[in-house]
Amino acid sequence: MNTEELYIWRYGKDKLPKGLLEYGKSDVCDTYDEGKRQKFQDHGQWMWKNKDGWRENLPPVLYLVCNKKPGILQFDFIDKYSIKLKIVSEEFLSLLQENGFVDKYDIATVKVVNKKNESLTDKKYYALRINHFDNDSFHYGKGITFHQNDIEKKSGISFTVYPDMKLKDNSIKQNFFVLNSIEYGDGIIFRERVLDKVLNLYKPEIYKLSDYSKLWINKGFYPYGNEFMIVK
Repeated sequence: MNTEELYIWRYGKDKLPKGLLEYGKSDVCDTYDEGKRQKFQDHGQWMWKNKDGWRENLPPVLYLVCNKKPGILQFDFIDKYSIKLKIVSEEFLSLLQENGFVDKYDIATVKVVNKKNESLTDKKYYALRINHFDNDSFHYGKGITFHQNDIEKKSGISFTVYPDMKLKDNSIKQNFFVLNSIEYGDGIIFRERVLDKVLNLYKPEIYKLSDYSKLWINKGFYPYGNEFMIVK
């Protein structure tokens, strides 16, 4: 029986430590035009799909635009689930690739800049546009289905989390996984065997999947540093 613990790296929406980039405080753009009033724009259709797949190739370079001072940002991972992008540092990308997370994404270089197009960090970053998700790699067990509020309940909107998720095949070499779901899609799931290496990255917010279920249901009560968060 597979008893290896599974974890998820996923940031909340506020009260993040210095060096991290808060939810909703950045934009991803594909074009910088000095002559325009709105200098950063999206000209392509690379973030959209049709029945045949992505409408356009991922541009070779993307801009992550945020209102920060140079030298502050140190993050290794942020998620842009709405456009199926995961932005990772060069260090985290190397860890992903070393642990079997390959052939699942298109990749672009990311320039982290402010609205004046000034570079904000010396760290190198990349955007991964996920093409292949790992939903079929898990046994989900009994789920917990819930509504976040009365409006969702009346509208028939519900969510399901799975505290007993396990890998179907414990012999595979892949140690990092991405799911295509609202509940798990804005994080990266990984196996216990790489926990120490993930904890060595910059201020990750990590939970056991069993605890993550509690947080997702009541996420407003669990800011960064809460009792369930795994720390080094």
